[in-house]
Amino acid sequence: MFLMSFRLRVAGEMTAGAERRLALRARQLMTAEPENLAPLPNWNELAAEDEDHRRQVLGGLRLELHAVSSVLADATMARVLDQRPSYPPYGLVRSMHTESRMLISEPDPVPEGAVTNFLALGKALVDTTIFHLDREFHEQGHSEKAWMIRRLEDLLALFRIGAGPPAKARMRDGLSFIYGGLHFGTGVCVQLAEVMARLLDAFPGSNADERAAVMARSIRPAYRLAALNIDEVIFAYKDLQAPASGSSTWMKAEAFVVQTAEDRPWRIDLGDQDLLDTRPISVAYETLGCPARSSPEGGSSAIAELWSWTVELAHDLELISPIP
Repeated sequence: MFLMSFRLRVAGEMTAGAERRLALRARQLMTAEPENLAPLPNWNELAAEDEDHRRQVLGGLRLELHAVSSVLADATMARVLDQRPSYPPYGLVRSMHTESRMLISEPDPVPEGAVTNFLALGKALVDTTIFHLDREFHEQGHSEKAWMIRRLEDLLALFRIGAGPPAKARMRDGLSFIYGGLHFGTGVCVQLAEVMARLLDAFPGSNADERAAVMARSIRPAYRLAALNIDEVIFAYKDLQAPASGSSTWMKAEAFVVQTAEDRPWRIDLGDQDLLDTRPISVAYETLGCPARSSPEGGSSAIAELWSWTVELAHDLELISPIP
């Protein structure tokens, strides 16, 4: 019963040193001059190598890929939060991406009263995130930092060599690669907020402010999942899902535990269930986790900022108010 918790702890320990190296490399990239960067392998030459040698080369490039992604994810989340006053009352943008898979160039704000449940919140957050990511890529692509997006594209081209269809789809281009992570992270944050709100219903007498405070302290599940590599986190995420019921209830409450202080809820974390079953931890590459797990500038990570805003929105939209 403790295997899931053990594996997540191991993943966290495995990424502690790598996370420091990732943050260091990301900081270096933020101030780097493109002419001083080490050249990447030639695509044709790498494609001609045998699989073992190619895997070794790509293993050495993963830190660079994650570092570039960390910088871009951090910049995007900073833009999302900085632009909130431009889209009152919530800072959410009606880009229509979740409806049409296209973006409105000059979208309106999500109006008051338009978000009445967590499913709608998830869609609004995804629409907002992809809109600002697109703006970030466009502006940076026309600035002196355009080399960073080109480097991301060049790295992804190397990683597509020999990759299977799912991996190639995730790495189709730089925007798709960063968006995939932000989309997944946004969905996880909203679903965690929803299941935590349900768990707190078992503690009568708490108001919305108290519930929001408990949830704000409960970022650890998001961080623990973000410590895994992509293949592992997909399995873990699927095992967290409740059986399909046609409702917006995504995660199963029994996978979590409410930690109390003086008989009142204090923090919510993942329980000790064997949610990964008997699947072995991937040993193909060193575990680096999600690039958004650390901040290149040493402040709050993109994940932390996204979680805080998700809780804030859930509170302001009255989605975590006690049941009357």
